[in-house]
Amino acid sequence: MSQKEFYIYAGILVAVIFILSIGVSFYYMKLKRLTEQRKKEVEHFVKKEEERIAFVKDSLKTISMAFLQKQCEASEACIRLRMLIDRVDFVSNTDYPHIFDMYEEIRNFKTHEARKALSKQERFAEDKQRFAIEDRYMDNLKTECEQLLNKLEAH
Repeated sequence: MSQKEFYIYAGILVAVIFILSIGVSFYYMKLKRLTEQRKKEVEHFVKKEEERIAFVKDSLKTISMAFLQKQCEASEACIRLRMLIDRVDFVSNTDYPHIFDMYEEIRNFKTHEARKALSKQERFAEDKQRFAIEDRYMDNLKTECEQLLNKLEAH
């Protein structure tokens, strides 16, 4: 191999290395941009999740306090608490069995438009049944609402 051929091959090798390094640089920049975008998406998701959890926690406190202060009926508090407890991980269903048991007994009662469509006798019968269930669970429901408030304050 002559010196002239050596310089040609060396020039070609330098050009190939230069082109490859430019390609790798563009690929690196693309990956860096993607990584930054994903990081922002994750931060946004985490922020939204923290806001959701704070809202649920606040709602659990408000409903529990409203029930304990007799500002809402036991059945309404039970339904709302049960739905909210299912939406968070820091509160376990097994810690509040009476809320869930009472919910199972009252969940098929008519609400909203379906309740308005009932006759007065049917509404009275449903209310009588609901009040009996509320009376049966009242003490345990109060205890569980107090436990829930204590847990939320500690969390």
